Amino acid sequence: MSAKALRNYSPLETAVGSSARPADFERVQPHERRSSVRTKVHWPVLLRYRSSESVESVTENLSKQGFYCLSQVPIPPDEPLLCWLILPTHDPTGKRTSVVLECDVRVVRSEPGVRDGLFGLACRIDDYRLAHRDVLPAF
Repeated sequence: MSAKALRNYSPLETAVGSSARPADFERVQPHERRSSVRTKVHWPVLLRYRSSESVESVTENLSKQGFYCLSQVPIPPDEPLLCWLILPTHDPTGKRTSVVLECDVRVVRSEPGVRDGLFGLACRIDDYRLAHRDVLPAF
């Protein structure tokens, strides 16, 4: 059994059949590729590139899947990295001011010349674990 529509309807047609459109729909909405919300946070991050070279940066934003930061060094897409994110805490006793998150990440996008000759790096977090501050290379 099949069904045939009697006529084609515009999604914004009103019940009376006029094709009045709300003002919000007049603008073209940009396509959002992100599958999760990004939060603007500026946390220190240390990237270990090619087993020895360390690159210091600060996150621009963070999601449950990864982060975006700026780098002085170009790192190609699909490059696996080890990194350490320094997360601030809100410990009322003041004993712990930050937590170190050690992450296995992969560069999914590298953008040249984003700002002042820096490279934009979009990194996907593949795995993470809590680490002690003393495991950090010189920061």
